[in-house]
Amino acid sequence: MAMWWLNSKGASPMTERPMRRKDRQFSAADARAILAKGTHGVLSVVGDGGWPYAVPMNYTVMGTQIYLHCARAGYKLDAIARDDRVCFTVVTQAQVIPAHITTLYESVVVLGRAQVVTAEEERLAALGSLIDTLGDVTPEIKAQYLAKKAKNTTLLRIQPLQITGKASRSYVPVTQRMAGPGRQA
Repeated sequence: MAMWWLNSKGASPMTERPMRRKDRQFSAADARAILAKGTHGVLSVVGDGGWPYAVPMNYTVMGTQIYLHCARAGYKLDAIARDDRVCFTVVTQAQVIPAHITTLYESVVVLGRAQVVTAEEERLAALGSLIDTLGDVTPEIKAQYLAKKAKNTTLLRIQPLQITGKASRSYVPVTQRMAGPGRQA
């Protein structure tokens, strides 16, 4: 399993389960590259009554931290205030191959702890980076947006504790997968 961040003793804070499809596992460096090129992911939090709650969000990566933005109040913020453990999942390069009943993809799953960013300099840097990830925005429009919206925007920081990456970049034709003992191709 690709480990990106470790605790002070050099061990993962989570129970490690080996990836079943080792042929699809990739390195921590590849996982970082996929995170860096992505723009959208799904944030999962521990919701009311311990039930999972997942919401799609755009994000940016600065250093080893993942940043997301949201409104000043809401369910996910309430959940994070109660329990800061989160899972953040990114899928890129998803391509369905209907004729072979398969999907090619790259994915990253991050387990970590989320916090609301309170330092104004960090908030503005993260929000500016988020704007940059969403496309070609002129410096003037970016400055106007930050001046108008930054005060009403909450920034979340995920401190990753574990990262895993998995990809299916090629496929076996469905006729070959179906063939086997007692089966016809």
